[in-house]
Order: sequence, then C-alpha cells, then structure tokens
Amino acid sequence: MAGNHTRVNILVEGQTEETFVRELLAPHLATLQVYLTARIIETSRGHKGGAVSYGKIERQVRLWCLQDPSATVTTLFDVYGLPADFPGLAKWNGNQAPAPQVGQLEANLAAGVSRPNLIPYLQLHEYEALLFSDLTAFRYADVPQAVIDAWQADLAHYASPEEINNSPHSAPSKRLIARWPEYEHAKPLFGVLVALEIGLATIRAKCPRFDHWVTILEGL
Repeated sequence: MAGNHTRVNILVEGQTEETFVRELLAPHLATLQVYLTARIIETSRGHKGGAVSYGKIERQVRLWCLQDPSATVTTLFDVYGLPADFPGLAKWNGNQAPAPQVGQLEANLAAGVSRPNLIPYLQLHEYEALLFSDLTAFRYADVPQAVIDAWQADLAHYASPEEINNSPHSAPSKRLIARWPEYEHAKPLFGVLVALEIGLATIRAKCPRFDHWVTILEGL
C-alpha cells in the first residue's frame, strides 16, 4: 500500500527510458512514498541498452527479483523492440486488438521469470507513442508546425497514441524521424524534454495501458 516507503526497481530498455523514469515517474511516485530505481538492461559485458534476446531479459529480471526480494521489480520495454525469440511474439497478429496481445506477452514474461515480486510491463508499441499524447509539445524543440500537423494527421487514424502501429516504417519513432531527422540522433534528449513539456498527467490521460501501469505502482 502506498505510504509505506515502497521500493520499485525498473529494468528499462535504454537511456531515454531511464531518464524518463528519473525525471517524470520517480518524482510523482515519491509523493506517495513509492521510490523508483531504474537500471538499463545489459546487452553484453560493459554494454547497455536494447533487448537483444529473451534469455538476457528473463535472466536479468529474475536476478534483480532475487537480489532485492523486498522490492517490487517491473520493466519498461517496447513491444516494437522485443527480440524475435520473446515467447508469444511470433503469434502477433496486426489485424487483432493489440492490448490483449501485449497482456499475453507480459504474462509470458511473468511465467518465465516466475518470481512473486515481478510486475511486467511492455510499452505498446514504443516509448515514442507517449510523445504523441500532445504533439504541440514539439514546438519546444522548434519543430515546424507543418511537421506537427502531419503527425496529427497520422494520430487521427488511431484510437490512442499507444495504438500507432509497429512496422519498421510506421512505428512512432519512425514517423518522428521521417519528418524530423534530428530526433534519430538526439532521442535521449528530445525524447525526455518533450515528455516533460507534455506532462505525466496528459500522457496518462491519452495512453490507457501506461496509465494502468502507473496506477498499479501508485497502489503498492
């Protein structure tokens, strides 16, 4: 229950997600005495960032669960970036509703790790979906209005930012880069600055799966 100095360890995909946790999620949850620590997944000795195999994900999640059993462990990985051998990913059907499919992937991770202190979370479809919660925030980075309008037109085809599809050409990050190439080389900077400009409340209002995850963390 929030208010009991709960600790939450979050294994994240990269630097952008780590900074997002530190700058947006952690300050909010700290007001409820839920304290977050983020760690970037290791891909090889001395290298961090990106989920290169399911075995590495499962092993590192389980290890943190075992190392700190009095804390809750959760994850922040993109569905778009999951390795091909992630259990159940090969069954993904782009013609079916994405939310139940993501829920099954999370359940598969929970079953693989098999630790009671794990709350798995996968971002549908990608971290950058959160930035589509209020595209006007990109004015902060001097993105031209015509570019923002084009992104708004993309978003209009989906019920929420989280449903923007995950193909190699139309994932949220690919849409940003296609019209604003600066994002590709400065994701850790702009990916968080724009999120800060949008604000956690707006992101939660527009992204229901993300909001549900945060609500679970608030209630620990």
